[in-house]
Amino acid sequence: MIKTIDLNGAWLLNGIDESARKAPIAIEAQVPGHVHQDLEQAGLIPDPRIRKNADLCQWVEHMQWTYTKTFELAELSEGAPVLAFEGLDTFSDIYLNGIWLGTTDNMFCSYRFEVAGVLRLGTNEIQVKFKTIESSLSGKPYADYPAAFSNERVYVRRMQCTFGWDWVHRLVSYGIWKPVRLLFEPSVSIRDTFVYTRALDASGASLRYTLEVRRRTSEPVKARINIHTPDLHAVWQTEKPVYGDKLELDVSLREPQLWWPSGYGGQPLYIVETTLYSASGNEIETRSDSFGIRTVRIEQLKDQPGSPEEEMTSGLRQAHPQWDRNGNTAGSSFTLIVNGRPIFCKGANWVPADPFPSRISERHYEHLLQLAHDGHITLLRCWGGGIYESEAFWKSCDKLGILVCQDFMMACGSYPDGDTEWTSSLRLEFESAIRTLRQHPSLVWWNGDNENGLFDDEDNAAYPGRKIAETITGRLCAELDPSRPFTPTSPFGGSPNLSFTIGTSHHTGIMLEMFDYLRAHDLRDYREYFASFVSRFCSEFPMFGTPEKHTLLKFMTLEDLKDPAYEMLEYHTKNHPGLTDFSLFKVLLMLADKLMPPFSTVMEQIEKMSFVQHELTRLVVEAYRRQRHYASGILFWMYNDCWPASGWSLVDYYGYPKAGYYGLKAAAKPVISSIAHDKANGAFQFWVCSDKPEDIRGRGRLRVLSLDGVDHHAEKWSKEAAFIVPAGTSRQLDTIADETLLPLLDNRHILVMEIEGDFGADRSVWFNGLPSEMSLTPSGVQIVTQDDNSLVVSSEKFAKAVHLHGELVFTDNYFDLLPGETRTIGYHAIDGSKGHVKPTIELFSWN
Repeated sequence: MIKTIDLNGAWLLNGIDESARKAPIAIEAQVPGHVHQDLEQAGLIPDPRIRKNADLCQWVEHMQWTYTKTFELAELSEGAPVLAFEGLDTFSDIYLNGIWLGTTDNMFCSYRFEVAGVLRLGTNEIQVKFKTIESSLSGKPYADYPAAFSNERVYVRRMQCTFGWDWVHRLVSYGIWKPVRLLFEPSVSIRDTFVYTRALDASGASLRYTLEVRRRTSEPVKARINIHTPDLHAVWQTEKPVYGDKLELDVSLREPQLWWPSGYGGQPLYIVETTLYSASGNEIETRSDSFGIRTVRIEQLKDQPGSPEEEMTSGLRQAHPQWDRNGNTAGSSFTLIVNGRPIFCKGANWVPADPFPSRISERHYEHLLQLAHDGHITLLRCWGGGIYESEAFWKSCDKLGILVCQDFMMACGSYPDGDTEWTSSLRLEFESAIRTLRQHPSLVWWNGDNENGLFDDEDNAAYPGRKIAETITGRLCAELDPSRPFTPTSPFGGSPNLSFTIGTSHHTGIMLEMFDYLRAHDLRDYREYFASFVSRFCSEFPMFGTPEKHTLLKFMTLEDLKDPAYEMLEYHTKNHPGLTDFSLFKVLLMLADKLMPPFSTVMEQIEKMSFVQHELTRLVVEAYRRQRHYASGILFWMYNDCWPASGWSLVDYYGYPKAGYYGLKAAAKPVISSIAHDKANGAFQFWVCSDKPEDIRGRGRLRVLSLDGVDHHAEKWSKEAAFIVPAGTSRQLDTIADETLLPLLDNRHILVMEIEGDFGADRSVWFNGLPSEMSLTPSGVQIVTQDDNSLVVSSEKFAKAVHLHGELVFTDNYFDLLPGETRTIGYHAIDGSKGHVKPTIELFSWN
């Protein structure tokens, strides 16, 4: 077995300012970690998450930082000694006992240094000397490469977003951000194993197993491979000699247990155990890996002449000619197929959960991903300006059935693909990322980058990033991971790549034009406007809102919230560089002013700005689901936060759901009801949308209710009908003419659709004007009872936007209550505990 010495824990950290403006620094550091964390712990910088403290921490990136550790070695163990760093951020020189071992230039790569002849008995000293970004880029022509937010980042292989983005402040750090170990490796050891599914059919599963070994000698070795079912029963085993450095085997399994996305089946994980033996039969090394049996592909079918898809493609191109220049080219679908079944993808974009990712705990990963699962999220996209996430992230996704598409780490810029030193590092990074992540069944496809070719055409061979995709990324994926699709960039397809009717689209790319429309119009058509942005597969749909008040008060003061100039809220919302005369925060404030009732207190203001996100998120998901024959996925920008911000995310930095999360959760349930007004044909449409893998049956009830009515006296009109909806489709339950309903739908009445069946129940509420025009009377909504994990709310009359406020995760929030309705809402603390003391919960509603 390989002997390992852990070198994590306490190190010495020294900082030197070459300009001599700052005194030298010498403090204790923790590894894994980043220098900002240690400086904050030592009291040398304030917490950069709070108020405007991030401005006070900018000097850190201009210092030279050196990590030093001494350790004692009582004996030199058998095997070749290797000093292994799993992650260094970013440019550094490595020394052992004063001997230079080599350099590093990539945050995303692991580094191994052979230290035979340098390592010694007794005291040893390791030094990691980080160079500043500025000095490391000396002579590099980064100004020649256009990029969002900053240019120099394109030459730096580290997380791009902390150079500053429109949701995180600039916080460029340095550090040994992943574990460090001293290994004593045998002459032959396991480098990698990989199992993937080649095919599924009625007879079982065809798998391919690959073992790669690292050799220092040519001595013969044998490998024993055992595959176990999820309940640890052996189903396949073999023993083979390993000649050279690779062994590949075909494996056939009868009646395999298939891995499915959440909502479509279970997530069984098989175990493959690989053991190397010497020629004499001595065990050298054993490695165990989990894997799922499943196939994945992306279906891109052209619209057939005269089909509903062709008709919708034509309508979208007429509605958005500036963003879809595909002319007479046939539209084509973009549908994820898992185990032969189409998957409708509902979800969001994942970004690093902290500007210093060494700080993200396994518990925090588990919490954020359990929230995603509970919110009916099918797919997360790991965005290309962040990091390749940790094993804790991927294990949770595998277990919970959350699908992931993974960008390679380039975003919103032109990168120096002609620099051979840079591309050599990039190639090593991409190979490492593929090898590290390919075993996870939750990973379903790769994207070459984020938005480097956003405004270019699919057929343009020279758009930014295309050369890298064609010569490096695509080739490595084909060689190392033939089990998954690869797209050259995200979005990709058509003219331009962000077009609506071919491939994937990013509506963040048309965000500024959306904002211009929202500013210039009264938004009486806001439902129709947002529904007009249906596309084949939207990988980024912009949607923002404020966090809860309790979250805002973690990083700003009550006085900050009351500031009429909104200085601190603007600071923590950040801004898009294209908004020169406006800001993201002002767009949100404007939407709240136009759509929601007036506010008179800070709490009301925050509620209204939060509810905007709930309302629009719900509307967009419903619009995509109604068009399931055409659209196959909707991912919001973005799921989580990297820094305490007041902008894009559905879940805030601390892990508390925002209103948009609850809006998505409601609209992403496996079966939903949805009301749409077809003004062109003068009728209301009542939809049942199902993601169930089987047919569903139920009954629907349509009603017009008075906003000031009590119990059954509120009902002014009703109709009922039974329905059957085939698996994975959306169907209209009924269509009712305007002449029947519009006379009933003034500002004192709402239209309600309720469905019920073996699948559960759902409700949709329609008000025919702006939400602010509702003629609401006091509802009498109240918390009737509360225990340590649930509460009961009731209302005498219709209650709009019932909001439960507390430092908790609720099973539902920002919901409406019908006259006389009682509802039980569960809750738990952010760590999952339920406690024995009833927490403080405030109830608010519009009435």
